[in-house]
Amino acid sequence: MADIFISYSRQDSEQANLLTELLTSAGLSVWIDRSSIEAASSWSGEIVDAIDACKALIVMLSPNSVASKNVVREVALATERDKKVLPLDLEPVTLSRDLAYHLAGIQRTPMTNIDAIIRALGKLGLEATQAPSIQLVKESDARKSLMILPFEDMSPTGDNGWFADGLASELISALSNVKALRVADPQATKDFKRYQGTLPKYAHEMNYRFFVQGDVRKFGDQIKITTRLLDVETGDFLWQDVHKGTMNDIFEIQEAVALKVVEGLKVHLVTAEKKKLAERGTENAEAYELHLKAGEYFARQTKEGFQLAAQLYSEAIALDPAYAIACVNRANALGALYRNYTRDPAQLEEGLALINQARRLKPDLWAVYHPLSDILLLQGKEAEAEAAAQDYICNAPEDHISHFTLGFFYSSTGQAAKAIAPFEESLKRKPEFLVALFNLVIACNGAKEEERREHWASIAIPLYEKRLKLFPDEEDNPVSYAVLLYFAGRDDEARGAARKLNDLRDGSALYNTACLQCMLKDYSAGLLTFRKAIGAGFRNMQAIKSFLYDEDGGIGTLKGTLEWQATRELVEKIEQEAESNG
Repeated sequence: MADIFISYSRQDSEQANLLTELLTSAGLSVWIDRSSIEAASSWSGEIVDAIDACKALIVMLSPNSVASKNVVREVALATERDKKVLPLDLEPVTLSRDLAYHLAGIQRTPMTNIDAIIRALGKLGLEATQAPSIQLVKESDARKSLMILPFEDMSPTGDNGWFADGLASELISALSNVKALRVADPQATKDFKRYQGTLPKYAHEMNYRFFVQGDVRKFGDQIKITTRLLDVETGDFLWQDVHKGTMNDIFEIQEAVALKVVEGLKVHLVTAEKKKLAERGTENAEAYELHLKAGEYFARQTKEGFQLAAQLYSEAIALDPAYAIACVNRANALGALYRNYTRDPAQLEEGLALINQARRLKPDLWAVYHPLSDILLLQGKEAEAEAAAQDYICNAPEDHISHFTLGFFYSSTGQAAKAIAPFEESLKRKPEFLVALFNLVIACNGAKEEERREHWASIAIPLYEKRLKLFPDEEDNPVSYAVLLYFAGRDDEARGAARKLNDLRDGSALYNTACLQCMLKDYSAGLLTFRKAIGAGFRNMQAIKSFLYDEDGGIGTLKGTLEWQATRELVEKIEQEAESNG
């Protein structure tokens, strides 16, 4: 007989089977009734024997299992036999009186927190012999998957796309606070605008089942918002709703839509989640409108876009000095201007002041730690930047960005080996986080962890292939994909992918391509592409110089050639211009 008995409802069999696979992959022995306990007309003697023999019983809590008499009986028998009981929440649920009695005083663990489950079993004397795979962690996510599709601008003037995009982003932000939901991030919503295929195909590729569709009509101060919740698996709309009003009603409308989504998905909200859904960054509708417009400019990722965004965030703050998220976002815009264009230290000082203002206004706005760490690092305050990233993790350990922030700090300060663990922690919370995957592979390479590098590259490659199939017109991801092929030891495929990178315009993408060409020992092509990157606006001259002056072979072998000399002179020219501009 097995050490662990899993008690579950037949309706939750998919999640129960995934949990079984997860635990067995970690080297633990599990007993589960595959025929489903609720299909039986009477309680099986085999089940009683399995509970007698187990060391711990895991009960998977959901509205289905709470209503199951057999689940209650199994928990009761395990309690009578003095077995350890570990309750797992498939979703937030109120216990029945019988289950509340048997589980009184026992801490419940979310099904999504795999590390916590393994730790809890370890405390019960059931030690895992190996770590579960990251793919299985992803598959065992029992939350309901939801994506907010781009809202369509139906305004008579046709120039309120920024407002529609802002509303979609705000809805994503609100619903991301519901732990029972796996909500696609705002970038996925923006990307979907360029997707050319069908929604069912996209849903299958990206593993999302529920979609919110909407359209917005805005004329002057009048607004009309129509929203629908689609279950793509059945093809049914679970509800459709229309809200009309003025800009002063926008906050009530947003809260109503968010609650309608939760209601349609039959998700139970705890008090803290209800409070989060009702939370507003500002009560000033004009400041809110400026904030949405600023977001549209910021998303352009250009110098002019950052400047316009910073100005509009400033105007929003002037209307409502207590608008904490507007303070954070202006700080982000100022940091982006400094990093890529102005190199004006005064912008970093203002950004830091804005972040501190936001922290005073809203002490639990943990997301401020990401730009805080970034700005402190740009100021050369490495110890403080590291402390800010660590504080982010302490306060928001389940936020994948908190761990990514620390990993990025270590990578940026040349501490590749220390960057590996936080990047891996970020991926445990969001396995499909491509930016973290790519940075993790780079960190493993920098730390000379070859096996680890190839392992993570092999995980990242199929995710990038899926991304490229959905969005073939992107620039950065084809470059990252080619680099990953190289790090996975697939040099010939990497060369083939690199040869396709002919029409790049982005400076960062060109820089990464040049690095790949150098790694593939095509040094002449690398030098030419470095010059193209500089011409396209890339300004991290120190990164290029590390290749130029490498004395251990590589591009340094071309030192003194016309190609090498032309690249060096261009780098020196850019550095001199930067010095003359302060």
